[in-house]
Amino acid sequence: MEQLFLDIVQNESPLTWLYHFFIMALVSMVPFAPIPVLAAFIASHYDFVTGLLINMLGTTTGSVLLFLLSKKLLRRVAMKYVTKRQHLTKYLELVQTNGFLAVLLGRIIPIVPSAGINLIAGILNVNVMAFIAATVLGKLPTILAFSLAGHQLAAGNWDTVFIIALYLLALFLLGKKVKQHWSR
Repeated sequence: MEQLFLDIVQNESPLTWLYHFFIMALVSMVPFAPIPVLAAFIASHYDFVTGLLINMLGTTTGSVLLFLLSKKLLRRVAMKYVTKRQHLTKYLELVQTNGFLAVLLGRIIPIVPSAGINLIAGILNVNVMAFIAATVLGKLPTILAFSLAGHQLAAGNWDTVFIIALYLLALFLLGKKVKQHWSR
């Protein structure tokens, strides 16, 4: 299985971008998936804009698919996931009062795993267009950073990679702080 995945990811055919798109879409539906690593890897194989587009479209597509699945089919499973996590109470309240803002904040500041945001927004009936808009706007800064890091790594620009790593670390620490505040 691992070799099959590597063969698909490292494939050099004219449709490689399509394989990468589908892999990114599928992986973005899995909680705690290594999206940063995959996004950097994909971006390192293309010019910056193409890598960014594949990553953004792939992660957004996967997010929307999981959102729609949780809205229609996975309601019971998603509800089980949500109710087990007491620290999500305040976030759930925000989703119910302002779905767009909750999804946007969840995407920009890593408070909840991306797949969790998709499930929560789906079961709490966030408007589809609000979800998509918040997902695109919220994912853009981090996917941009991951794609730029991959592109810069391939080019050997370690100074830029270090700056991007500091940005991502700051986002992570901010997310932990917000999560602590919401867990009270």
